[in-house]
Amino acid sequence: MIPLLVAASCPVTAAECAGVAMPDAVTVNGQVLSLNGMGLRAATILKVKVYVAGLYLPGKSADASAIIGSTRPWQLVLNFVRNVDTADINKAWREGFEKNARDQLAALRDRIARLESFMQDSREGNTLT
Repeated sequence: MIPLLVAASCPVTAAECAGVAMPDAVTVNGQVLSLNGMGLRAATILKVKVYVAGLYLPGKSADASAIIGSTRPWQLVLNFVRNVDTADINKAWREGFEKNARDQLAALRDRIARLESFMQDSREGNTLT
C-alpha cells in the first residue's frame, strides 16, 4: 500500500532542484524522515518541467529494491512547477504503474482508481504529499 502522509516540518537547511527547495528532514507521525533525493519530472519530447519530487525515508538508501520493499514510513512530495490538470496527473499515474508494476497491475487497479479519485488540478507552486 502507498501511504499518503501529511507532515508538519520546518526546514533547518534545504536541498534545491530546478529552483525548488525542500527541507533536509520532515517529521511524520513523530518520526523524522531524511531527504533521500530529489528529481525533476520533465514530460514530452520537449522536456517540459512538471514537478520536482523529493523522497523522504527513515534512513538514506541507494538500494531501490530495499526502499520499495520496506514497510517503514516514507513520504513522497511533489512540488509542481507548472499548471497540470487532473486528467494529465491521472494519466501519468496510470502510465507509471503500468510501466513499473506489470505483474501486480491487476491487483492494484482498485487502489490506483482510489488514488486517482483524490487528484485535482494542480497549479504552479502547489505541493502534493
